[in-house]
Amino acid sequence: MAIVVFLVFLLPLSLFLFILLKHGNSNRLPPSPPSLPLIGHLHMQLFDNSAAHIFLWKLSQKYGSLVYLQFGLKPILVVSSAKMAKEVMKTHDLDFCSRPYRRCSHKLSYNASDVAFSPYNDYWREMRKICVVHLFSGVQQYRPIREDEVDRLIEKISKLSVDAKPVNLSEAIMCLSSTIICRIAFGKRYDEEGAERSRFHELLNETQAIVSSFSFSDYFPCMGWLDGFTGLLSRLEKAFKELDTFYQQLIDEHLDPNRLKPQQEDILDVLLQTWKDHDFSFDLTMDQIKAILMNVFIAGTDTSAATIIWVMTFLMKNPKCLKKTQAEVRNLIGKKGFVNEDDTRDLTYLKAVIKETFRLQPIAPLLVPRETLRKCNIGGYDIPAKTLVYVNAWAIGKDPETWENPEEFYPERFIGSPIDYKGQHFELIPFGAGRRVCPGMHMGVAVVELALANLLYKFDWEMPIAMTKEDIDFDALPGLATHKKNALILIRMAIVVFLVFLLPLSLFLFILLKHGNYNRLPPSPPSLPLIGHLHMQFFDNSAPHIFLSKLSHKYGSLVYLRFGFKPILVVSSAKMAEEVMKTHDLDFCSRPHRRCSHKLSYNSSDLAFSPEMRKICTVHLFSRVQQYRPIREDEVARLIEKISKLSVDSKPVNLSEAITCLSSTIICRIAFSKRYDEEGAERSRFHELLNESQAIFSSFSFSDFFPYMGWLDRFTGLHGRLEKTFKEHDTFYQQLIDEHLDPNRLKPQQEDILDVLLQTWKDHDFSFDLTIDQIKAILMNVFIAGTDTTAATIIWVMNFLMKNPKCLKKTQAEVRNLIGKRGFVNEDDTRDLTYLEAVVKETFRLQPTAPLLVPRETLRKCNIGGYDIPAKTLVYVNAWAIGKDPETWENPEEFYPERFIGSPTDYKGQHFELIPFGAGRRVCPGMHMGVAVVELALANLLYKFDWEMPIAMTKEDIDFDVKPGITARKKNPLILVARKIYD
Repeated sequence: MAIVVFLVFLLPLSLFLFILLKHGNSNRLPPSPPSLPLIGHLHMQLFDNSAAHIFLWKLSQKYGSLVYLQFGLKPILVVSSAKMAKEVMKTHDLDFCSRPYRRCSHKLSYNASDVAFSPYNDYWREMRKICVVHLFSGVQQYRPIREDEVDRLIEKISKLSVDAKPVNLSEAIMCLSSTIICRIAFGKRYDEEGAERSRFHELLNETQAIVSSFSFSDYFPCMGWLDGFTGLLSRLEKAFKELDTFYQQLIDEHLDPNRLKPQQEDILDVLLQTWKDHDFSFDLTMDQIKAILMNVFIAGTDTSAATIIWVMTFLMKNPKCLKKTQAEVRNLIGKKGFVNEDDTRDLTYLKAVIKETFRLQPIAPLLVPRETLRKCNIGGYDIPAKTLVYVNAWAIGKDPETWENPEEFYPERFIGSPIDYKGQHFELIPFGAGRRVCPGMHMGVAVVELALANLLYKFDWEMPIAMTKEDIDFDALPGLATHKKNALILIRMAIVVFLVFLLPLSLFLFILLKHGNYNRLPPSPPSLPLIGHLHMQFFDNSAPHIFLSKLSHKYGSLVYLRFGFKPILVVSSAKMAEEVMKTHDLDFCSRPHRRCSHKLSYNSSDLAFSPEMRKICTVHLFSRVQQYRPIREDEVARLIEKISKLSVDSKPVNLSEAITCLSSTIICRIAFSKRYDEEGAERSRFHELLNESQAIFSSFSFSDFFPYMGWLDRFTGLHGRLEKTFKEHDTFYQQLIDEHLDPNRLKPQQEDILDVLLQTWKDHDFSFDLTIDQIKAILMNVFIAGTDTTAATIIWVMNFLMKNPKCLKKTQAEVRNLIGKRGFVNEDDTRDLTYLEAVVKETFRLQPTAPLLVPRETLRKCNIGGYDIPAKTLVYVNAWAIGKDPETWENPEEFYPERFIGSPTDYKGQHFELIPFGAGRRVCPGMHMGVAVVELALANLLYKFDWEMPIAMTKEDIDFDVKPGITARKKNPLILVARKIYD
């Protein structure tokens, strides 16, 4: 109806304007098809059913690489060859570097206040500088987000692969891309079903549709009112208001003074900081910030997702290329389980596949249109000022003068070729070139490469039932970005779905891997396909450190194992431990990804897994051993008083329970000024949390050894337990933090660890900003590790002493002779208790509380003991086995503290025959604080009381059975009778 009104009422005026323009033009213009009055060549596109880039390509086939058109009153230049593209985007880049006025993009970009649609001027140069310097230069900064989201995608698809259900890959990849962009741009995730996700995707879809809509005002400036009749104006206003509300809500959330400081700054954080700092030649406004968000929100989501889908479409259409790409990825990654961004650098063929996809199906086939700033001349033709310029990247990619067999999908054409897509080679320009090259190019490609590499590594892809590769189409949706019209639906099969289901394939993979491995690996027992050596531990009833010690007796001090797809190195001698923790410490100093510890430590944000956090802890927390001395002495005195009351009637003392209570209370007072030793709901909750956490940490997780099979953890119940435990921990820590941040809280007499951490968080005095989640992660370390190991050590010492009465009497004699009748052993006294110190060392030797230490992981391939150790190998240093090594210790099974009298051997990480706290970069930072509690508690227990076995029990009834877990705790409680000696 609008067109009819337009034709009937304005035809005379239109004809007058057309004649005026036509006769006033004396330029030598490029070739042009015959045109109609006023509308020029618009009718040709209206009556052509093909997409705009294909329509313009057809014209170039007839009229040449430069075609001049008239759409309404707007002159248009179509560029369809690499040679002419170079003229436009390099030789005459300054003349061609502006942007035209387009009603929809102008409105949605806040009057072209963004980077993509702003005309070329001083303002654009400054805005681009902000984006290049502050936003898109931080590709590596956002790597963890990309890797995390791709990992989540793989996990989702893995769940579907069990039943071979079809995957709507188009939907899944769009969700991946939008979630990555949202997390990077404004710290949000919209991948879960719900109102927020629905609103987000509706906004995205409507915006994409609006930007590509036809507007009369673009080609007939004086007739923009006709857009009111077509409904475009109302749609545009509605979309703009919704977007503006969306952006404003995000900005308000980021400016909220009560907002928790994020672990990592997002793009909006950076923009708002720039807005506050006024450190550019103009003051950034809120509308300009919203305009940049629009660029990131629409362009970032759209292009990455479309590229991944087109690559997968081409690969499914070309099975040989698919297999070749998968072989490259799988050969490089092996059994590592996940392709990270470092790995993608070496995927030459995958990069060639992506380039070939950019050539055949660039996401923006006509790029973002340019406009000439002034009249200029290219290829011998005059180009008027204000000419709209379309560079047809799609046509250039199919130009037979540049490409051999241009219609063929042949990634090999890029192997050994210098041609790249970064704007220097004009035969391949998916991101443009020159001043207007896409500033987010590197960030987008990082997502594409990472996602594709993992999709191809993890799964074999098949067509759904009753479909073949011939059914794959390349139909595209209309729009600035070329999306696949029909969703790509595939069936994916996980490479391995576990023993019963894919044993034949497993056997094949096993043989392939075994014969393809040319490293000189350490000795290894025979293994089974897929599961490696896991069955050996499952069928061995002993604890892991004992099982691994048995293997070392047979195979040597270095044993190579494979648990599922995870390579494992077991180190069982002091000599090899020194190689790992000193000589090659840097190569062996990383931590593996373990599902439970990763989750409970807030994505490995704690000191056990993060080197930066270790610095904070060493400088601010564990250096304050003496500061917390009054707490230790007070709590030990309280323990002694309790036991004294029980000793009156010779009642048995559950020493295991009493010592765990002592240790946890000391830790809680030091960490957050709480006492949980009294009976009640709080103590019950505290100890339930502690026990469940210890159980969770030592649980078997499929994802640790079969990364693509993490979904099986749901069937075992681990996933549910882990989520429940994490939520309880998080609530517990948050409650403590809220109490400490309460402005009405009474200032404590002494700062606790949480006070120090929160002050560090406020002061920003480290190379990175501490976050609340990182604080919680440190609390987790202190809460679990601090309580567990200290209590276990004291119990084991008492266990050994009760088993060895002569040593017990000798230790008591030393303490009592030193203290006399003073009544209490303080920490100054413990320095002179040489024999007690030897008893503690001997206990560390025979029963280290972390027998396998905290597992390490190799950062890179390295060589120790003449053997090659692959990168990403899980390393267990068996401190328990080292402590029983007959080559180091005489009579290693005997409890004989005297061996340490006069010996320089210590447990602080310098003597590798005794390493209960580890050594090197990963030595336990809380060692001195833990030992202080152990020595003080033991000295007073042995000074104050004579200890006996309960009635009807003898020392032969004392056992050394160990509970399963990372920490070796005594399985059966140590129950003794205390007889008081000193008041």
